[in-house]
Amino acid sequence: MVLITGIAVIDVIGSGFARVAEPGELVYGSVRYSLGGHACNVSVDLAQLGFPKSQLRAVFPAGRDIFGGYLVDTLKKRGVVSEPVLLPGIPTSLDLILVAKGQDRRFHVDPGANVAMPADAVMALIKKYRPRLFYAGGTGLMKAMDARLDDVLKLARSLGALTFVDIVSPYRQTWAFLRRALPQIDIFHCNTDEAAEITGVSQPRPALDKLRGLGPKFVFLTSGAQGGLAGLPGATLHLPAFSITAKDPTGAGDAFSAALILKIYRSLRRGIGPADIPVKDWKAILLYASACGAVCCTGLGATTSVTEEKVESLVRRQGRAFSRAVMTLG
Repeated sequence: MVLITGIAVIDVIGSGFARVAEPGELVYGSVRYSLGGHACNVSVDLAQLGFPKSQLRAVFPAGRDIFGGYLVDTLKKRGVVSEPVLLPGIPTSLDLILVAKGQDRRFHVDPGANVAMPADAVMALIKKYRPRLFYAGGTGLMKAMDARLDDVLKLARSLGALTFVDIVSPYRQTWAFLRRALPQIDIFHCNTDEAAEITGVSQPRPALDKLRGLGPKFVFLTSGAQGGLAGLPGATLHLPAFSITAKDPTGAGDAFSAALILKIYRSLRRGIGPADIPVKDWKAILLYASACGAVCCTGLGATTSVTEEKVESLVRRQGRAFSRAVMTLG
């Protein structure tokens, strides 16, 4: 069993614009909406990658409104069993994302129910399901749960789970909650900018090393078209980027995390923990995870393009070149 928790958002995505409009100006493009947020994205990606749906549960905060209903209904249609925490009087989170050609995304977020996500609800489900892997995504925006994140992770570990944490920049709080929780994290993922904020170290490799020294044995830093770094017991790897035509990078980091969860879970089912996976096999896992992140960017929306078939197709076309370009750092 894998239990996924984290933020839930309705993404309203404006893309294909030649530029961001000036005040009063009308610029044409495409505007679509879809579910978003780490909990929803990772759960849907897992289902679309072939993860057994009977072994997957998602818990997330939402309001008792039309948007919360949309999240629940959409997850059900995608084959994900969810146990939403519906909070009265608090709206579901909305994220207005603007994507202009040749520019990075611009996010405009109403944090909504995410801020009030109660830790007790998550801990009750950990006790109920006793997952083999527990994932918490979007920590930093879930202020109520973040305050007890270390307790949540301790509980998951005490019941035999691997803990996997993915973050966003903190909302109305500091990184103190994360520093308390880092000793309870087995697998940690963030981008290079977030790593620099947490550690105070601007260069990615020293930042990765510092993060590993604070607790997690497995640290993954991603940086879009610049590739990423993987800190493993016994090796640090530099990962290249796949060559793709990117339409919308929203959700790429979540797709990367979903692929890691899928591969690690399959190893656990064979009785092999992540610390026992040889570096050469980790390279194959990271090839697949990086391909998932790349495929995500080829469509509009956080989960629309991530399928087994598309990922495997990209691996067949570019996997050999990717593997040759992976560097083991000293």
